[in-house]
Amino acid sequence: MNDEDIELALKSAGPREKPPLEVEHAVREQLRAEWRVIVAEKRRDRWRQTAFAAAAGILGVAIGLWIASPQLGGPAMPVATMTLASGEVRVSSGWLHGWRDIVPGQPLAIGQTLETGPSGRGALALPGGVSARLDHDTLLIITDGDQLTLKRGALYVDAGPPAMPVSRLDVITASGSVRHIGTQYEVRLMGSGVRLRVREGRVEWRARSGGIERSETGEQLTIASDGTVERRAMPLYGESWDWIEATAPGIQIDGLPLARFLSWIGRELGREIVYSSPQTAADVASIVVHGSISGLTPAQALKAVLATTSVRAVIADGRIVVGSEESAAQPAD
Repeated sequence: MNDEDIELALKSAGPREKPPLEVEHAVREQLRAEWRVIVAEKRRDRWRQTAFAAAAGILGVAIGLWIASPQLGGPAMPVATMTLASGEVRVSSGWLHGWRDIVPGQPLAIGQTLETGPSGRGALALPGGVSARLDHDTLLIITDGDQLTLKRGALYVDAGPPAMPVSRLDVITASGSVRHIGTQYEVRLMGSGVRLRVREGRVEWRARSGGIERSETGEQLTIASDGTVERRAMPLYGESWDWIEATAPGIQIDGLPLARFLSWIGRELGREIVYSSPQTAADVASIVVHGSISGLTPAQALKAVLATTSVRAVIADGRIVVGSEESAAQPAD
């Protein structure tokens, strides 16, 4: 409202006694103040309507994301199963869901993330009989049924005995990816580099730059951040492999031939099974074991199972020497 509007309003009331100048000035100022209040209220109303519409839009998006989160976090159909969770192990299905503790037997879907703490370790079963095990302080994403993304820590993969059909699995890191060809291997992130150790079989490393490196049983590759590769021999057993034994998923032994049990033990401990004599090998072939090894490590299971038989074993360097009680497990020449 300007002075002309005020003047017109005063004239429309008809001729009357002209008020003093100070009164007229006061009236004009009062009208201006009231007009400013009205305009400000209208502006606030428009701002409130805009803000409410924006908030409603954000809420709608959030609700939509919440409803769609099972699809965003992965399909309902599980692609893996948690077989072991020791210490701090948790899982997340996305930022809308947060973290929660995980327990053995829990199914896992594409898009979920696993994390182990400083005292945590875990293992999961993947399609085709593949076992994947997580060391302390590891962050792993299930990016597909045959693909895992390692963001931190270390992962050990056991694709099963050589006689089993090879199931595909790619382990993705920031530097490149690893694909196995029937094997046991460990992938460990070390600073900005990657250490790859092959315990059995062969693997193929594909760098982001396009370079390819292949490695076989008993080899260790260290890939630096600049892509350079250091290759050297390494043992298949020892302290650096102990965490693998600690995360070994148990097997059902009731009704299992002893020879198959010993084969499993050898692969878990990274040692060759050797019989002290042909007679011992024949005795082992005729024995079937019973019971359960739930909660036992492979080394503990070996002692517990053999204690129920006439067979004994001695772990010596890279071998597990199996013999009868009488032979005191002496290796054959």
